[in-house]
Amino acid sequence: GLSVPEGPALFVCTRNSARSPLAAALWRHRTGRPAASAGTHPAERIHPGAVAAARRAGVDLADDTPSSIDDVTRPPAIVVTVCDQAHEELDPDPSWLHWSVPDPVGDGTAAAFDVAVTELAERIDALTAEAAS
Repeated sequence: GLSVPEGPALFVCTRNSARSPLAAALWRHRTGRPAASAGTHPAERIHPGAVAAARRAGVDLADDTPSSIDDVTRPPAIVVTVCDQAHEELDPDPSWLHWSVPDPVGDGTAAAFDVAVTELAERIDALTAEAAS
């Protein structure tokens, strides 16, 4: 199957306020491996809806703060864009993965954030299961 490289994963979206920090927290929680997140235009804070959805999923985002992809110093082993806008803005390396996850912030409901969490968790599990096979 596909090999998931050892080393940190980096998840990227536009604002780094919901999808990418959720993805990084879920990755750490589900794989026990390091992950970070960054945005192309980072927001001032993690969206409260994302913090609440993370808590419902058993992960903690309360202390996270959005960061810029320009500030990433450690080259990640795997990069996943979780937002179409970030994917289009960046010049993705062919090795990068792209997961088109709808932005829950526009909807703003708890359900929308939970859908994003579920989709990210399923994609992480599928990626790591594929690698294990």
